[in-house]
Amino acid sequence: MKRFLSNSVVAFLLMLLIGCGFHLRGDIDYSDSLQVIHIEGMSLQRGIGLHLKRGLMSNGIEVVDTYEQGSAVLKVIETKHDRRVLSVGSNAKVSEYELYASISFSLTGPQGKILAGTQQVQAQRDFQFNENQVLARESEEASLRQHLNKELVQGVLRRLSAIK
Repeated sequence: MKRFLSNSVVAFLLMLLIGCGFHLRGDIDYSDSLQVIHIEGMSLQRGIGLHLKRGLMSNGIEVVDTYEQGSAVLKVIETKHDRRVLSVGSNAKVSEYELYASISFSLTGPQGKILAGTQQVQAQRDFQFNENQVLARESEEASLRQHLNKELVQGVLRRLSAIK
């Protein structure tokens, strides 16, 4: 009886999820002109460049290291990473920071036609600063920067998916 009840609850929850329209995010549909992309203006070996390359490849887009005839060109114009003071405590010391990141890019199609003019994607996160926990703060900041990079890449991928 107990097993029947637990199976019934699980089945009910699954039906509730299906009924509300929830579905896992799948691959994004990109234009046929974006099946092969060359990225210029950043290193694809580390940081946001590596995240961008992996994001494109996981969505079925071939990323080439050197420009080839028939490939689209994603030109990264500028990337920024900054840390700003968000709040100051009563002792006149920083108590909270905001991490800010942005990427500006443009996209040219295989025939040299501009598919997207200069566009910018931004992301920010804030975190508490405790001067007594310097190592933990550095670790948290590095982790948040990784999240910002992934968020920027998702923004770029969404912008690319809108191009038809």
